[in-house]
Amino acid sequence: MDVDVKWGKKGEIVIAMLIGRFSSANAAIFESLLENGVDSSDNALILDFEHVTFLSSAGLRVALTIANRFNKPGKHFAICALQEGVRAIVEVSGFDKVIPIYESQVSAVEAFENA
Repeated sequence: MDVDVKWGKKGEIVIAMLIGRFSSANAAIFESLLENGVDSSDNALILDFEHVTFLSSAGLRVALTIANRFNKPGKHFAICALQEGVRAIVEVSGFDKVIPIYESQVSAVEAFENA
């Protein structure tokens, strides 16, 4: 299955809706899609995993690389809408201890708006 990212915005919050299976075979494509969609002036990014059916450690590394760009005062990053298998990978890796995870895109947006 191919990977894709659909972009949206809620106010000043950039939302990347991820689609597909993210593995070592397409990690470079995934990283390129995210890099090309995020501008250095963006202060808030949510990665929406609702349509992600698989996430390998390589895919997780890409997400962490992007998260690190938002690890600065005044910037916000989160992931949301993890399917059960993807959530398990995120939790086993410890990613959930460093990055905010929300049940839905709506709850992530609300958290950012109230920050």
